[in-house]
Amino acid sequence: MRVATVALALLLLSGCGATTPPTSVVSPSTRVAATASPDPTASPSPPLPTSVRVDAGLLAVLPSDVDGVAGQPDPETAAEVASDRLLQGAIDAIAIAIYVAPGASATSSDYAVATVVHLRPGVFSAEFYRDWRDTFDSGVCEQAGGVSTHAEASIRGRQTHIATCAGGVQTHHVYLERSDVLVSIQGVGDRRIGERIVEGLTE
Repeated sequence: MRVATVALALLLLSGCGATTPPTSVVSPSTRVAATASPDPTASPSPPLPTSVRVDAGLLAVLPSDVDGVAGQPDPETAAEVASDRLLQGAIDAIAIAIYVAPGASATSSDYAVATVVHLRPGVFSAEFYRDWRDTFDSGVCEQAGGVSTHAEASIRGRQTHIATCAGGVQTHHVYLERSDVLVSIQGVGDRRIGERIVEGLTE
């Protein structure tokens, strides 16, 4: 399965109050390429899968809390992302968790949003992963001054791709090869919740 292009689905989180800073969940949606010159004698390609389940069990790879900041499942947003037709050919399950520090607001935020997806067999490749990260990072940083830097780091022995937006928001991406799961995180704040989530991954 070859990935050709990546599109964005920006889904607003419901509810903005004293404990939930306004933000967005960014979902890289992946379109599988059609061949440029199809062989007229070849058998028709099977239709792309169209069902993505919301699976809270995927959140088991995340730490349940970071310094007392508990992760809260967000099945409603996960269901919205799962309905993105461009994403359905690449993943078969998704879950989203939100970590919001007490007292976070529009002007003082310590939060992270972790998106965990299980890939369909044969989807992962270096090209796919690069497109996934670039699309996710561009979507997050479009709302925070653009991408400022990219970096790679080993966090608790895990290869982690990090992007920093001009506005200070960071993204973290980790591929868990054994379970064929991608974890993509967006977050901001002095507590560095996104980085701490990576430190606490359980696989």
